[in-house]
Amino acid sequence: MGVDRRYLVYGVGNGIVDKQVKVTDVELEELRLSKGYMELADQAEQGRILSYLGNRESELHAGGSAANTIVGIAQMGGAVAYACSLADDDLGGHYAQDFNKFGIHLTGTPKAGDQTGLCLILVTPDGERTMKTYLGASAQLSPGDINEEAITQSQWLYLEGYLLTSETTREASFHALDLARKHAVQVAFSFSDGFLVEAFGEHLRKIVKEYANLVFANELEAAAYTGMRDPESSLNAILQDCDNVCVTCSESGSYIHYQGETHFVPAFPTQAVDMTGAGDMYAAGVMYGLGIHASAERAARLGSRTASYVVNQMGARLEGDLQSTAQAILSAD
Repeated sequence: MGVDRRYLVYGVGNGIVDKQVKVTDVELEELRLSKGYMELADQAEQGRILSYLGNRESELHAGGSAANTIVGIAQMGGAVAYACSLADDDLGGHYAQDFNKFGIHLTGTPKAGDQTGLCLILVTPDGERTMKTYLGASAQLSPGDINEEAITQSQWLYLEGYLLTSETTREASFHALDLARKHAVQVAFSFSDGFLVEAFGEHLRKIVKEYANLVFANELEAAAYTGMRDPESSLNAILQDCDNVCVTCSESGSYIHYQGETHFVPAFPTQAVDMTGAGDMYAAGVMYGLGIHASAERAARLGSRTASYVVNQMGARLEGDLQSTAQAILSAD
């Protein structure tokens, strides 16, 4: 773009601690939860589930959809920043410390009078995830948490669709989008969940049509947006609203249309243990690849590889050397 920028990506999303727990399908039924869905909960409802689960083994990570993507980019070697809203509590301290070890510049002011958001991720033996999320302080994300200077120093602004669920976080989102437009920063937007397309379609379509340079959707989200069940047809329909689109199809691979060309990228074979963060890590690979000016096909291949890694484990946080993975895929003959 003719301007040197400090960050590949400035992410804006929820600041939520993820707690992953293995459960059975029978237990999901006993808890009266809808398998495979993300649903919001108040503290009392989340407390009921936590009481049922007791002290069974779990994993705790600083999460949120866009946050997972930002961490993935940082692990690949990209310089990134992130805006979210945390409480001044132990969970908030854990979140900030977790980001600090990855060198991620965190923006936003601690909120008093609430707890840091917590997402219970209940994983069944088939790897499907069912989420109950108490947004807590993350729902207080406001325009004041958006750092304009960090946006000016970024190649891309990346937003998650979950921010559309409340008036306050929507206001922060559109403030960030307007700043990106002001400073000629490209915008990438993730649909995040099919229910968002149905419940907040007016706001989502406005972002896609008026702000986004690139959108990410899985085949179910794309179908909700277009009314078409075939993912390639959905991709072509979304292209009427946005110039660049990625549609992921789990083990069936993914499509990326970027700068006038469409590529299909096969999925890397893997044994699914937990689907948490698969789409987030796919977006991380794509954003990192595009950020260092790799081809769109190579970027999507990196996203597919890192997504295959994350579904092969519990939780959305990968360990190990992702920089070598990124280098090997993006520089292969």
